[in-house]
Amino acid sequence: MKRRGFSLVEALVCLGLSLLVLMAAFEFFGITRSLFFKLKEAQEQNQAIQAALVKLRIDLLRAGYGLEAPLRAGVVEGIDADGTSLLILSRDETYTLVADALPGEKRISLEKVTGLSAGRRVCLAEEEKAEIHVIAALEGTTAVLKEPLEASFQSAAAQFLLIEEVGYFLDERSRILRRKVNASPAQPLLDDAGLFASVYQPTRNLISVRLAGITNQERIYELAVFPKNLGLVQR
Repeated sequence: MKRRGFSLVEALVCLGLSLLVLMAAFEFFGITRSLFFKLKEAQEQNQAIQAALVKLRIDLLRAGYGLEAPLRAGVVEGIDADGTSLLILSRDETYTLVADALPGEKRISLEKVTGLSAGRRVCLAEEEKAEIHVIAALEGTTAVLKEPLEASFQSAAAQFLLIEEVGYFLDERSRILRRKVNASPAQPLLDDAGLFASVYQPTRNLISVRLAGITNQERIYELAVFPKNLGLVQR
C-alpha cells in the first residue's frame, strides 16, 4: 500500500498552528516572568520595611534612657517628631567632674574625655536642675563649652552626660529613608521609601510611625511604641 504524506496546505496549516501555540507560550512566559519579578520586588521591599521598623522600634525604646534629670528639668525632649523627621535622644555616656563647675565658666574638668568630641551635645545635671551645652573643644581632660554655665554644679553630685542623637528623615530627592547618629554621615536605611511620617503624643506618651514603599504606597505599615523611659519620668 502506498503511504500518503502531508500536502503543502496541510503542512502550512500545521506550521501556522505551531506558531500560534509558540506565540501563546512565549506571551504566557513573559506575563509569568513579569508577575514573578513584581512579586519578588514586593516581597523584598516588605522585608526591607520590616527591618527598618525593627530598627526604629529599638531606637524608640531607648528614647530618654539615662536622661531622667534633664527630662524632669524640661531642658530636653526624649523624642522630637515633626511629621517628616524624627529625633531620638538618650544618654551615650556619663562622666565625672573632678572640680565644681561655677556660673560663667566654660571649662569643665573631667576624670576622662574618652568618647567626647567637638560639636557633641552634653548635659550638666544635678537633682532637678540641668543645662544643655555643646562642646567647642577638648584640652586634655577638660571640655570647653561654647556657652558659659548659668548655674553651679557640685562635682560630688553633678553628672556630665553625653547625649546620643539618632535622627530619621526621608530624603525626598532620592526617596531614601536615612538614619543619622550624632555628627556621623546619614546612612541609608530603606530604599524606595514613598512615605515616612511620625507623630508623638506626649500626654499619652505614644509615638506612631507610618512607612510605605514607592511600588505599593497603598499598603502602609504602622508602628506604635510606648517609650518606657519617658513614661517612667512622667510618672
